[in-house]
Amino acid sequence: MRHTFSRRCHVALAHVTIAPARHDAPDPGPLGWRAMRDRRPTLRDVARAAGISSAQASMALNGTGRVSAATAARVKEIAQELGYSPNPTARALRTGNTATFGLVVRNLPNSYFLDVIRGMDDVCAESGATLLIMESEYDHTQEHTAVERMAKSGVSGLAIAPIGGGTALDWWREHAPGTPLVLLNSAPHDEFVTIGPDGPLAVEQALGEFRRLGHRRVAFVGAPVALQADTDRAARFTELCDAWDMQGELVESWLTFDAIEHTIGALLDRPDGPRAFLMNSDYTASAVYVAARERGLRIGYDVSVIGHDAIPTSQLLAPPLTTIGVDRREVGRAAAGALVTLLDGGRPRNGLLPTALVAGSSVADHSADSADTHA
Repeated sequence: MRHTFSRRCHVALAHVTIAPARHDAPDPGPLGWRAMRDRRPTLRDVARAAGISSAQASMALNGTGRVSAATAARVKEIAQELGYSPNPTARALRTGNTATFGLVVRNLPNSYFLDVIRGMDDVCAESGATLLIMESEYDHTQEHTAVERMAKSGVSGLAIAPIGGGTALDWWREHAPGTPLVLLNSAPHDEFVTIGPDGPLAVEQALGEFRRLGHRRVAFVGAPVALQADTDRAARFTELCDAWDMQGELVESWLTFDAIEHTIGALLDRPDGPRAFLMNSDYTASAVYVAARERGLRIGYDVSVIGHDAIPTSQLLAPPLTTIGVDRREVGRAAAGALVTLLDGGRPRNGLLPTALVAGSSVADHSADSADTHA
């Protein structure tokens, strides 16, 4: 499916940031305690009520450290009033005993997720935790099943690269309340912590490179709208095409290699089809190479493409792929770190990792033609 737009459009984008709790926060009052009863009280709640740090509250409850008897008694009384009990999983992580984190990804053949897995495993190894991995394959039913199986397996926390329009997050909220959930590669969410590349920044860097090299028409290739979770990328693309007076086209495709090859091939077969493609990954970008080669077209001359993720093997393509780089392993570390923080009663911030253009030779240079046109 292809959408072409030339209308004026203005999309407001906002990053949701969850600020860390302040230890000097005022007493939440009766309404605050009533709201707190709707979720599991945390160590941070006890600390705030007592007017001390989380570390001091922990020492008071565990009988360790330099905490006066009066303070310890007051903290224990507050903990009892709030119904606080230590999270056994968080305690297991701190003491080196085994806990389990779950990870559900959309597309395991995309090697981006292999590095995310390595990053999560780094943190799990440091914490003595186990990592359980499942794949949804962009299928709502399979995603829902994976999330249910994770819950039934008793995971301590779940990181998920969600599919847009699914019911998995709603199910988790209802059936696994209090068990931490972190979103990967998703637009910022009002309720859950989000970890991943800065999607809008990546789109700006890629589209800016097309613009610098004189391209006036670019196709943005993504999953079907109903399955998109990182909707902020397409929104930024539309916004920038409008601001930079470029013709942008939103192309929907299943994000398997064969599906992308077929979709791009169909566009290349049309005399009036686009010849510049902004892809969501290096994995899908490599399918553009195949579609072009089968039609006797040259990447970097007849067809232009920019990927995302800067997978090392992308520089072995002929010609090397221009792509957007991000620390893929750090995405996994940040996701696992956020789960550990949530288990310990903390409130981690959203983690939007910076991206950078990695120049290859996959974008044709039309800058001279563009200059002549505007002369």
